[in-house]
This record gives sequence, C-alpha cells and structure tokens, in this order.
Amino acid sequence: MKVRYLQNLFSLSYLLSLLLIATSVIDGQKVVQTPLLTKESISKLQSAADKVITNYNAPGMAAYISVAGEGELFITRGVSNLATSEPMSPSNYWRIASVTKTFTTEAVLILTDEGKIDLNKSISSYLPELNIPSGDKITVRMLGNMTSGLFNYSNDSLFLTQYYLSNGEKICTPEELVAASTKHPLNFTPGSKYEYCNTNTIILGFLIKRVTGQTVGQVFNEKIFQRLGIANTYWPNSRFLPYPYSHGYSFKTGSLIDVTNWSPSWGDAAGQLISNFNDLKIWIKEINERNLLSDATKAERFKWVDEGDGKSFYGFGLMKLKGWIGHTGIIEGYNSAVFYYPEKQITIIAFTNCDDNQPAAMALIEFIKILVP
Repeated sequence: MKVRYLQNLFSLSYLLSLLLIATSVIDGQKVVQTPLLTKESISKLQSAADKVITNYNAPGMAAYISVAGEGELFITRGVSNLATSEPMSPSNYWRIASVTKTFTTEAVLILTDEGKIDLNKSISSYLPELNIPSGDKITVRMLGNMTSGLFNYSNDSLFLTQYYLSNGEKICTPEELVAASTKHPLNFTPGSKYEYCNTNTIILGFLIKRVTGQTVGQVFNEKIFQRLGIANTYWPNSRFLPYPYSHGYSFKTGSLIDVTNWSPSWGDAAGQLISNFNDLKIWIKEINERNLLSDATKAERFKWVDEGDGKSFYGFGLMKLKGWIGHTGIIEGYNSAVFYYPEKQITIIAFTNCDDNQPAAMALIEFIKILVP
C-alpha cells in the first residue's frame, strides 16, 4: 500500500534547502529591493505553473503570490472538476490538511496567555486518561515543536488498512487516533530530538477541549476567526465541502479517482480544516506578525528546533525553511503550501487538487527559484 500522509511533507525541507536565498541586508544597511513581480518574472511564474501540473499530473492548481508594494498575482491552471471541466478558481474551498496545525498551535498559545495552559507542564497532568507513554515527561511544548517521541498514528498499519478499505468513509474519532499511537512505544526519549508526528497535534486538540470545555472548532471561531475577520475557514462536521469547492483527486488505486468526499476526520486537530485564499491571506499575515499573541508566546512560536540538517527547522506549529515561514499540508486529494518570506515580504499560497507527489509543494519551490534566485 502506497501511503502519502501529512508526515511526508518534510521531504520539502530537503528540496528547499537546496535553494540559495538572496539577502537584502548587507553590513547592516538595507539594500533597495528591485521589483520582483515584473512582466518577465510573471511570465516565468505562469510557465512554472504549467510545468507543475503537467509533470505531476494534477488536474488543477491555484496560486496566490504577493510582494509588499507590488500588488498581488493569482495563477490558475487546469480544472477543479474533471467531470464537468469546470476551470480552477481562486474563490474555491479546499482541504488545507496540515496547515490546520498552525491554527491548533496558535490556539494553544492564546490559551497559554490566558493562563489556562502551561507549556512546561506534562501532558499527563492535563489528560491522564489518555495513558500517553511517558506522558509525565512529555510537556505541552514538546507536543507543539514535535519533540515528544510519540509514534505517529498515521503510520499504524491497522489504522491505515481500515481507512483505505472503507474507501474513505470511515469516521475516525480523536480517541481512536491517539490509541493507534499509544499502543506503540516511544520512538525516542522526549525532548531529545525532532520528529514530525500528527499524534502531537491531535493531543493538543484534546488539551484545548479540556481547558476550555469547548470543541476545537468553537475555540478557533472565538479565539482566532472572529478576531481576525476569518469568515471562510471551517471545521467540517461532515465529509462534504461548502460550495464552491474544488474536487480532490488521487492515484490511490493506480488510476486517478475522485476522493473529494473521503472523510478528513483522520486529520482532526492535525489536519481537517477547510479554507480558501481570502482567509489564508489573512492567516499568513498573522503567522508572521503574531498579533493575537503576547510577547512571550510570540517568542515561543519562533523557537526553532533543528530538524536535523541545520537548514530546516520547526517552531511551535510552524516550519522554517531557508527563511520562509509557514506550513505545508497534504490529505487525500489536496496539497497546500502557505509561506511567507519576511526578508522581502513575499507571500506564496499554492494548492493543487491532487496530493500525489506534492505538486503544490513543488510549485512553491519553482516560484521561490524565480522570485528569490
């Protein structure tokens, strides 16, 4: 069985580490930045989009690129629905997968500012009933920065088999997801190194519910969406997306199949949100500026843990890849990349309605090579 889950996104770290990122500061003096969204570069960006959907067999792709002071650019290619040939549209909804982690971890930090969560406390002191291995040694901070050592439930063979045999109809509970992890021993001593693991963020979802008495979706609405004016991001209560949406496709059976309505419940607080470009433009600004957080939790967000190569890092629910900050996401039928480059104030948001071989992540890399060669 060929599986491509959220944890596989970090091959992107290696690919991005190959890029040389130009600097705009020399000897403490700011250098005037030449225009990036020129007629020539826009033509190259469009050609790169063509290359990606051709090389990776993605039915469609949409991308948003902006540079401070230079405006914004939308690029769409292909179709959002193979059955009707409806063209890809920047107004469509799609599943953002692991980009969900950036919301879950922000909510944890907001609740930390409110005195409801202590990042230094063990997770077992909050959630003893989950029987987390070494839960008395795993802190909330370790869950946020992926250093807990917990087994990734989405690597459990029984869990995967059950999900695929159901053709995506299986509704997973967060309790099931944690149980699929905790039946395995730890992969390493808590806090000793980094390893991407969906289980960490699922448990943070439990923590949010425990300290607030609300669902994760309700906390997102109250603590994040309403404060930022985010109106088109949803915690799904069913397998279906709001209209208008892009259909999602995958080669799970060897040929391209429509997996739009496969249940995203296996992602829970680690990966099941639905969103669109309007909201993600607002969200990437918050990821960079962290306006909902205190100075202390702003610092926590950007405490980077080396992933092991000295070039890519993970903060509290965020990736940092050669200066680009954000997150990628992959779930059945959809691939996303949402990143910001503070040095030159560049935003890139890309998604494809196919998850195989991460075409949106590949588009991000191609766009970066053009804008910051």
